[in-house]
Order: sequence, then structure tokens, then C-alpha cells
Amino acid sequence: MIFGNLAIAFATGLISSVGHCLGMCGGIVAIFSARRAALAGASPGLANRVASLLPVHAGRITTYALLGAAMGAAGALLEQVGGLVGWQGALSIIVGIVMLLIGLSLLGVLPPIEVALAAVSGSPMTRMKGLFGSSSAWSSLAVGLLWGLLPCGLVFAMLVNAASTQTIWGGALTMIAFGLGTVPTLLGFGLASNLLSAQLRGRLMTVAALIIFFFGAQAILRGLAAMNVIPSLILGPVMLW
Repeated sequence: MIFGNLAIAFATGLISSVGHCLGMCGGIVAIFSARRAALAGASPGLANRVASLLPVHAGRITTYALLGAAMGAAGALLEQVGGLVGWQGALSIIVGIVMLLIGLSLLGVLPPIEVALAAVSGSPMTRMKGLFGSSSAWSSLAVGLLWGLLPCGLVFAMLVNAASTQTIWGGALTMIAFGLGTVPTLLGFGLASNLLSAQLRGRLMTVAALIIFFFGAQAILRGLAAMNVIPSLILGPVMLW
């Protein structure tokens, strides 16, 4: 069971990061990478640029692991009181609705989420901006720790998956696997962000919104199926909802 969760979490991070993570966090990655390159001096080597970006991802995955551990513990508690299935269904529906709202935000139908976050005093986004000007590894780690706290529908969905492990370690490992799956895309984008045109980034935003809509609809259907409102749909070895 746990190995299946880890595989799903890693694959979800790896595949969805191409659209969703670039759409949601592309701006953060681009700004952070540009600031770190500027602070490092003229023409920093590839190895130095990679080394300067690794702490922020380590911090982000650390936050994911802590949240996953908490959700795993919560899942164990809900199982003990006999309400896990119902809670999973309700949480999945909430996650799906949040993802649909995020997709509409990416398409410009709703205001950008970053604007709302910046307006909240003491929000993770506000604190992150204050650390962008420092070149130390500790500040990069702190940026990553705060980054992991930013609202993200896909992360919420994976946290529900972490809760289903019903163990602290299972929940933490699930979120670590998910975080590791997102690293190749986000790290690569950080290294090549200056090479991507604004038009291409806009197209990636649209792709990200469509992917989020798909995952959001799937999360809602899975929640309804978990609550026995609709039947589950399984195609061969794949459970769609």
C-alpha cells in the first residue's frame, strides 16, 4: 500500500509539475533564480547555480514532509474513530473545488492568487520576498520552508493521499516522494528561466490551468465516490475515481 502511494505521489509530482507547478510557482522560481545568479556575480557556473537552488527545494520538501506527517497522524486518528472514508470524501471534494478556483485564477477569470497572498499581512509570500535579497544557504532554506506553506490545490490533494496512509512516516514519505517528483522541472526551469519568452510562459499557464481542471474534477468525483454518491470508475489497473 505505502509503495503504491509513493509511486503515485512521485509520478504525480513529475508529470503535473510540467504544467501545474510552472504555472503556480514559475514566477517564484524565475525571480529567485535571477536574484541568486545576480548575487553570485558575473556568469556563475552551472554547478554553482544548481548548488544555489538546491537549499530552497530542500526547504520546500521539508515542509511537505512535516505536513504529510501531520496528515498521516490525522488519518490514523480518523480511522480509530471510524470516520476516515467519509472524511476522505469530503476533503477530496474540497480539494477539487480549490483546484478549480486555482485554474480559473491562472486563466485570469479570478484575481491572481499572489495578489491575495501579498495583501495578507505576515503571509508566507510576504516573508519570502524579504529573504530574496540574501545569498546565504540558510535564507534559501527559509524561502523553501515558506514556499511549502503556500496554498496549492495539488499539494492539498497529495496531503489527502498522505492521510490515507494512516501513519506519520507513511504521510511524510508520500509528501517527500511528491516533492522529489517536482524538483527536475522546477530546477530546470530555474536554470533556464531567462531563455523562455513571455509568450511561452503564458501558454504554459494555460496548459497548467487545464491540467488543474482535470485533477480538480477527478478529485471531486473521487470524493463523491468515496461517499457512495456515485459509483467508482476503474479502467483496467487504473482507478479514475
